[in-house]
Amino acid sequence: MTSVGVIHIISKLLNPIPQYVLGCLPAIAIIGASPKEKLSEKLIWVLRCLGCPFTGLLYSCTIGAKGIYLCIYWLSSQHFRIQTDEEQNKEQKDGVEQQEDEGQDDDKLQYRPIGIHTMPVMDQQNIMVHINRCTTRASVLERCSSLVSIYYIAVGVIAAISRTTGQFSCEDWPYISLLLSWTIPAVFKRAFSGTLVVKDPSIEFNQIQITINQETGSKSHKVATVTLVAFVAIVYPWITVFLAFYTPPVGYYCRSKFLTVFCSVWSLNSLMAYISHLFKEKEIEGRLWLHVWFSICGFILAVLLFVLALFTNNTEWWGLFNDPNCSTSCPI
Repeated sequence: MTSVGVIHIISKLLNPIPQYVLGCLPAIAIIGASPKEKLSEKLIWVLRCLGCPFTGLLYSCTIGAKGIYLCIYWLSSQHFRIQTDEEQNKEQKDGVEQQEDEGQDDDKLQYRPIGIHTMPVMDQQNIMVHINRCTTRASVLERCSSLVSIYYIAVGVIAAISRTTGQFSCEDWPYISLLLSWTIPAVFKRAFSGTLVVKDPSIEFNQIQITINQETGSKSHKVATVTLVAFVAIVYPWITVFLAFYTPPVGYYCRSKFLTVFCSVWSLNSLMAYISHLFKEKEIEGRLWLHVWFSICGFILAVLLFVLALFTNNTEWWGLFNDPNCSTSCPI
């Protein structure tokens, strides 16, 4: 190998992927942030959220910014008990508390009060000390990293859209930003809400049950919100394929097919997660086989994202596919 070849390889290693791709990576970490104690559990949750956008968007768009609801999202159903309006009125009338063993099995909640099944917490003042131990305020560094991701994603989306008009560069293909733009709600929440769950609530609430009120009112708002989140998670990623189709080389070539793999997995998994949520779940991971499947998909998509980043910085590599239209991004 000549010295010129060695220098060329070293230059590629110094800049293996574009800078804007590195700027988008914190968005993946934010959407998959978890208060679990073990590193393996944290990584698996990142893969889970990368493999199923509905999971991360449900937490970002429907939980709100209050520390108490951010914490109970990470608790299983065994940490909750129901206090109906009749029980509350009876306690107020009699002026005494119910016996602990009275209806101890009947008042346990059989599913997590999250999303469509959200219910108000009744004993907030009694558990705030535990909530405060689990939460903290986001640092300046964490907020700035979120803003950096927003910047790179926004600029990448604008660049991707502009390429459909013919104003593009042959050396760059900025669709990774658009591909990950569904993470923006979580990134905005991290940048502006300021509250983070840093300690696993399941440890803090190990021997504590949270009392919630079983509402009898309409759930139309909750259903509409969660359904909208599911619709975005299922449909929105396909905008990337649509733009890739109309970007030179125009047509359903290898770039569009590559992106279709991401969108197909995300749509299928988000649909399954939404249906699973409708049928109620007891654990944060949901049904075990779904959790395993989503995590495996997340790992595969992470590898494909890395490959896509390499191809972005080396457009000539698209010629490896058996399609003459994929060797370059310039011809129309």
